[in-house]
Amino acid sequence: MDLVSKAEELGQLLANSNEYVEYRELYNSVYKNEKNKDIIDDFRKKVMEYQINYVSKGKESEDEIKKLENLQNIIMMNPEVAKFMAAEATFSVELKSVYDAIENAIKLD
Repeated sequence: MDLVSKAEELGQLLANSNEYVEYRELYNSVYKNEKNKDIIDDFRKKVMEYQINYVSKGKESEDEIKKLENLQNIIMMNPEVAKFMAAEATFSVELKSVYDAIENAIKLD
């Protein structure tokens, strides 16, 4: 069995999945609009900064969580961005399920 061939096959299945197709279409649409792109990129940057601070400090900051929640609520008022973020989350869940299935299959129990 050629693992690389199987991985490529899995990649094709993912690329053709409804979740990915919707995500890709929305990505292309949303990222054509510079304002939407900046909104998403800024939000992701702030989430990354929060995660780095959380790891380095070892505790959550309620104030930072509130700021992120408020920012998320604001950007979700943009219907196109909200739909994109929802599609991205849906595809991420699907991808995590694939990772989990692979991990479960190779456990050393």
